Amino acid sequence: MKKVDWPCLAIFLLAGALLSAVPLRAQDYPLAPGTRWTFHLRKEVSPGVHFAGEDGRVARNGVVEVTMIAHVAGTEQIGGKTYTRVEALREGKVANVDWYALTPAGLMHAKSVDYIADSQSEFDPPEVLLSPTLAPGESWNWQDRSGPATSRKTASAPEQITVPAGSYRATPVHTAMTIPTEGESVTVTITQWFVPGIGFVKQEFRLEIAGHLLIHNTMTLEKFEPAPGR
Repeated sequence: MKKVDWPCLAIFLLAGALLSAVPLRAQDYPLAPGTRWTFHLRKEVSPGVHFAGEDGRVARNGVVEVTMIAHVAGTEQIGGKTYTRVEALREGKVANVDWYALTPAGLMHAKSVDYIADSQSEFDPPEVLLSPTLAPGESWNWQDRSGPATSRKTASAPEQITVPAGSYRATPVHTAMTIPTEGESVTVTITQWFVPGIGFVKQEFRLEIAGHLLIHNTMTLEKFEPAPGR
């Protein structure tokens, strides 16, 4: 499995839909065992771009549509701190794993493994996915300690959004990431809609090189199942 020093992009499709151990005012995540999130994931590529591996097997006319089921799988120690391990299953097999921790600084993301892309990413320092307050217009930056990758997140005012699971008042969080390469820089833009008590109910993901769109992914929540007794 290859290792990269910038965020594993596919994992952002699940990042934050789950996790925490300390309640913060703007980040109410259900973490009890038995909690599940079912997502519909649609991946699209531009003409001339082709899916590989498992995506290539199921792609039809440049589009992949699959169901992802995420659940809290337990906790692990990373760098002496406790992180929540979140697994996402695709066709019954583990496709992605992410590690998160909710701290006074916000929802932290420390590590990602993408089995579909055969890649692993570590965030050093851990990235803040959600700030503690999510005030409209608030923004924060991330800089890879060992590489040139950078990102900037900005929270917007809550808005009404409808997905298959229902209609919600959600806070959009926009991410702009730049990944310098030997050629043209890679630009990633992500918008995630956060709902307290549920997580991210929708995400839009775009990857561009030199202004040319290569990948466009959309993920929407189909079903949220709280833990028994919650």
